Amino acid sequence: MHRPSVSGGPESHRAQQQPLTGHARALAADVQRRADQLPKSSGPWALADVVLREAEGRLSATLEGTVQNRARLVRALYERLDRLEAALAPERVVPSGG
Repeated sequence: MHRPSVSGGPESHRAQQQPLTGHARALAADVQRRADQLPKSSGPWALADVVLREAEGRLSATLEGTVQNRARLVRALYERLDRLEAALAPERVVPSGG
């Protein structure tokens, strides 16, 4: 008798975590690139550094965590990326010569 796999089992969680892990790694690289554009003495750079260290620790761990934990990491990285973009925005504005 063949037993069908139960949805939500370990294999399912790993399958859901792998794309989230790849996405989190790509976001962490984006956060790093944006942070590198700021002075290391700035507040936004320091906060990005904290988030990146936490992300590195979470991403280096095995996929034993929950899908929800990976999703939270992705959300935290998006939040940091948004804040870095906002911090960089004033530097990108070209003053008018009026």
